[in-house]
Amino acid sequence: MIFSNNNNQTFKVAIYIRLSRDDGDKGESESIGNQRDIIRRYIKENNLQFIDEYVDDGISGTTFERAGFQRMIADIEKQRINMVITKDLSRLGREYIQTGQYIEKYFPEHNVRYVAINDGIDTFKDSSCNDITPFKSILNDMYAKDISKKVRSVIKEKQIKGEYMCTVAPYGYQKDKLQKNHLVIDENTSYIVKDIFNMYLNGNSVYFIRDYLNKKNIQSPSGYTKKQAEIKKWNSVTILNILSNMAYIGTTVSNKRVNLSYKSKKRIKMPKEEYIIIENTHAPIISKKDFEKVQFLLNKKSINRKNKHEYLFRGLIKCKTCHSNLEVGAKLTTNGKEIKNPISYITCRNSKKGICPSQHLNYNKFEKETLGYLKEFLNLYADKDNLKKVYKDYKNNKNSSISKYQKEIKAIDNKITSILSQIESIYFDKINHVISEDDYFRYTNKIINERDSLINQKNEIKKLICNMKEKQNKVSEKEMNKLINEFLNTTSKSSIYQLIDRIEIDENKNIYIHFAFSKLNCMNEYINEKAENKQLLKQA
Repeated sequence: MIFSNNNNQTFKVAIYIRLSRDDGDKGESESIGNQRDIIRRYIKENNLQFIDEYVDDGISGTTFERAGFQRMIADIEKQRINMVITKDLSRLGREYIQTGQYIEKYFPEHNVRYVAINDGIDTFKDSSCNDITPFKSILNDMYAKDISKKVRSVIKEKQIKGEYMCTVAPYGYQKDKLQKNHLVIDENTSYIVKDIFNMYLNGNSVYFIRDYLNKKNIQSPSGYTKKQAEIKKWNSVTILNILSNMAYIGTTVSNKRVNLSYKSKKRIKMPKEEYIIIENTHAPIISKKDFEKVQFLLNKKSINRKNKHEYLFRGLIKCKTCHSNLEVGAKLTTNGKEIKNPISYITCRNSKKGICPSQHLNYNKFEKETLGYLKEFLNLYADKDNLKKVYKDYKNNKNSSISKYQKEIKAIDNKITSILSQIESIYFDKINHVISEDDYFRYTNKIINERDSLINQKNEIKKLICNMKEKQNKVSEKEMNKLINEFLNTTSKSSIYQLIDRIEIDENKNIYIHFAFSKLNCMNEYINEKAENKQLLKQA
């Protein structure tokens, strides 16, 4: 677009200079100093009035959120300047849509003359160079896209080599001063990382660890990185991030987030299968064995951010009726006052919806009774002669639990079929005016809710079957014996979560323990059948 110009107009000139990191390999030709010299020479030769200089150093041309550029726009709005000069069009911007918006719309509306010296563009002159400005903008945009691809390719290659490309090292490490993109252990903080893992493996919750670190006035990772004098507090999310970070076993994980496009700084999360995971890239702080134990515990337990107490069996307890996880918690206040010795209870969230019968068990009593039974049961397992007899009796019934659940699925399918027939029958009653439309919707809503609940139960049972099949031969007998000995000696949370698949509680408060090993399950069934009461525990 060409401006009509008053010959007597005085041009108040702004020099705009931009240098991107991607321009670094071009040397002096694109340098700040070179751009400044070319523009100042042009101003002198054309007897123009220089007002101010605006510089963005190390900023990509694909964005206009640049401090120098925005300051220049603010001065245009104040009418402090009415002419902008750049060395070439690409210095103004490489994103062709927004660059075109400024040249074709914004500058004309604000009566601003724009000159790109090397491209021969001058919006106050009738020149063929002005006509091809849009095409130059597109070429500049294509150049930016090509540069972005090359940069991403270089970064990807470094990630595949296992180089650490993040700006800040993980807590417990620091950037190696001798080798670029390599991590070395920070002796000032690595011991804290070890303490966090040890405390969690010893059964302490993330909330306990958080409070412990804060009471000790240990600087949090964010405060340590920024070298803050004032102690910045830890939070549970930071603890969880440390416990799940593979960097601590000497593994570099990259390509977790990428820019949406070369024009946008917004970052999107990549699917886990596209992560680049390279092992043994730096010295580990935590052993792989301990790290895997922690991941097992993290995956087994559901993190309840409202519940700060770490219950030994939380995450293992399920409702036998609806197969959902049972909740464990205590009422901490009454009438606004804190309860000194709150009692923890086990409840089913579906009982509030009327789907399940009310569950209300004293958790402390449940834990004591269950631990007592487990120790008695596993000590009995240690008697190999008895084990051989039991396993011989049950060697052909390894899948009895799976068969039982498959029967449950069949029964649920029959109920769902019956419900569908009811819906069809009620629909015909509505059509034949046997029932009103309001009654129809009331009945069908109730039946549909029941159907949805049955479908959820069916899906939960399918998950249980899948887990049982996966775990039947997952761990060797040698490893199982090691876990049993660990449990009998220390009653560690890690051994409990690896020994037990789940603990079910029915509406009569009977408790059923399902082990992660078929041998233990066979022995458990044998003991229960010989017992007068076939349930494992009664009225815990």
